[in-house]
Amino acid sequence: MQKKQLVKHLLELANHHATFAINESLKTEGIISLNEEEALNRFAVRMQQNGGYLRENASWMPSPTSATSDPISFHHYYIDFQHWQTDIHLTYRYANHQLTLQNIAQAPFPRPTGGQFQITITNQSGETIHLAPKTITGPSLIMLAYIDDRPISPLLPGHAFPVLSVETIKF
Repeated sequence: MQKKQLVKHLLELANHHATFAINESLKTEGIISLNEEEALNRFAVRMQQNGGYLRENASWMPSPTSATSDPISFHHYYIDFQHWQTDIHLTYRYANHQLTLQNIAQAPFPRPTGGQFQITITNQSGETIHLAPKTITGPSLIMLAYIDDRPISPLLPGHAFPVLSVETIKF
């Protein structure tokens, strides 16, 4: 449980830092939108500074001082200013240490107060995990990580769990 809290805290700090990467040219037109490449770079900088993780494709590779001993698989999803009021359900599969987006389902009609965002993950053993739904209050950056950490001792079970961070774009 402590490992999950550490990774969640790390993810939220990095995601908060990433959401300041707004597209300045669109901002002058009155549109708040995320520069995704800059956001992912800002995210990676914070993951390295705060947790000792280095990004390698769709994984964070831990250092000897990191909270986990195995790589963390991750996926980001950006909800832009045109879709934040729409219900969105993402379906993922975790297998062979990779988190893969399988399906995106969007509701046909928006909600004036913000869309409901849901994530379902099917893990390697076929178990389905439903994360608690979130209400989106504006354009947002979603970071999903799946931790599958080996045990310290072969006598103990490993730790496998998802961690989610949802941050509204800062402007």
